[in-house]
Order: sequence, then structure tokens, then C-alpha cells
Amino acid sequence: MNHAAVTILAGLFLGAFGALGAWFLTKRHPSARFLRAGYALMSAGGVLFVAWALSRVLAVGVTAAALVGIGGVTGMIGALRKELRSAL
Repeated sequence: MNHAAVTILAGLFLGAFGALGAWFLTKRHPSARFLRAGYALMSAGGVLFVAWALSRVLAVGVTAAALVGIGGVTGMIGALRKELRSAL
């Protein structure tokens, strides 16, 4: 398998995982805004990784990596907020 194919598969997985996570949180925990936003940003990053693998434009790849990173940080903030709310 070449690098583009692996990147496409990883991007599809990230996109699907993020979309399903955001959908699940919307249905089960509608008040989890930060966590849901984190999953949505990861999903958008996965879609951009697929676009980057097909276009090989560096700016698209950097944007995809930034979206996945920002999505992870946003999700961690949401999870921490949830834990702090339940502990108090």
C-alpha cells in the first residue's frame, strides 16, 4: 500500500469516527457541547486528510492536522468539564 492509500483510509476512519461520535453525543447527551464539537472537528479533519491525499497541497494537510489537534483539545476540555460537573 502506498502512502496516499493509507492516508485516505485513515482520513475515512477519522471522518466516520468523528461523525458517529458527534451524532451519538447529539442523541444521548445534547448538553455536551465541547465534546460534540471536538468530534465534529476531528471528522472535518479526516475529510480534509482525504482531500490532502488526493490533491497533495501542503496547506490542506496542515489545516487537516490542525483541525484534528484542535478537535482533540476541545474534546479533552469537554470531558474535563463533564468530570468536574459530576464531581461537584
